[in-house]
Amino acid sequence: MKKYLKSLYFALPALLAVFVAACSDDNKSNLDLDGDTAITAITVSGYQGVIDEPAKAIVAYVATSIDLSDLTIDAITLSPGATCDYPAGTRFSGLTPRSIRVVNGDVQCDYTLTVKHDNVEFLSFILDGAYEGSIDNAARTITVFVPMGTDVTAMQASFTVTEGAVVTPESGSVIDFSAPVKFVAELRTARVEYTVTVIPDDMSQEPKAFIGNKPSADLLDVEAAAAYRWMVDNVPNTTYVALQDLIDNKVKIDDFKMVWCHFDFTDWPSQMWDTRDIFNSYWLRGGAILASRDGARYINDVWRIARDQQCPNDMFGGDNYTTLAADLGFTITGHETHPLFNGLATDADGRVVLLATGCSNSGRTLCWHVDWQPYNDMAGWQERTGATALASSDSYDANIVTIAEFEPYEALKGYTTGRVITIGTPAYEWYDKNGANNPYRDNIITLTKNAINYLCQ
Repeated sequence: MKKYLKSLYFALPALLAVFVAACSDDNKSNLDLDGDTAITAITVSGYQGVIDEPAKAIVAYVATSIDLSDLTIDAITLSPGATCDYPAGTRFSGLTPRSIRVVNGDVQCDYTLTVKHDNVEFLSFILDGAYEGSIDNAARTITVFVPMGTDVTAMQASFTVTEGAVVTPESGSVIDFSAPVKFVAELRTARVEYTVTVIPDDMSQEPKAFIGNKPSADLLDVEAAAAYRWMVDNVPNTTYVALQDLIDNKVKIDDFKMVWCHFDFTDWPSQMWDTRDIFNSYWLRGGAILASRDGARYINDVWRIARDQQCPNDMFGGDNYTTLAADLGFTITGHETHPLFNGLATDADGRVVLLATGCSNSGRTLCWHVDWQPYNDMAGWQERTGATALASSDSYDANIVTIAEFEPYEALKGYTTGRVITIGTPAYEWYDKNGANNPYRDNIITLTKNAINYLCQ
């Protein structure tokens, strides 16, 4: 050890000398480090780029008629003495961002060049300061739901758009929305039309969230995506919220009156375990939850909603889609007047049918058998779970619970829990790979609207 330390002792001065020589201005005789490596101006296919020097990023907006796959560097101005690998005359594809390396002596720097078509997008749209529109920038449509009875003939439209754009009619205008209205937005060479449609509806205006297990809605699996698409298109003040955004504290779940958890499939317990305290706190302080499909699993020791902290005791299906050979639905078990079932059509046998013969179905089921241990019967199930059975199976088996409600109760001093509805019937599916004509789809929609309005009370 002494020999090793002695060797290190004598080696340190030499190492320090090398380090100082590499970093000191007095030891750069072999390196040319005096040159600047800035791009001070650039023109791409006739359009000047905007340079963000601190970020080393350049954005060039070009006319919508320009082919992004065949662009040219018309001119580029660099620091004195510098060169780059994209000199004037360089042809390139701008379909993806390009890196431009600037070199001056022994100094180099990389810029990122992004070329985009001129474009205008609506960022927000509100009527009468109260009714927020759902914006689809891809389809160039905006949908605004307002309460039934609202006078839509003179509503003030307030909106924000891409900076620099000019819109007609302008923000602040009072407009008759009894029919769809066209808004024309222009920015440089871009000219786009948005159609704004106002729909009087009985849906609650309270803020709501669709909770997904993917970073964005466009990455959702087919079943969850179909449910979300319906909600965002038909339910006012709907926001997509990713589980990870809750974990990262990017979104506050308390900002929403109710949330809908309709997971297609999840790894157990996956991200939900990391959000367990977020959901539990939300529910304890009055937050309402619609938990359908695999969302119903988390009333156990994750959300800690069920009194026995157990999830449904019979969970199966969902691996493969099959074509239904008979209609599929559920039966109401003594709660026919419950607001959840308002307006639902029943067949001759009293069933609420949700899927017709010929529709595809994955058979994903999350239900309780109340006659199984440790419940033994309905009374035992209600006592252990604290829930109320609202609906049973398609086969009229009263010992099977496919829709349940956990009603509010005073859980903390000064706080009352929220209301929770679970839907675990295999008939409750939004995606149909067969694309069949389902005459009972209105029952799915009505059931969901009822649940959302009920939970928003």
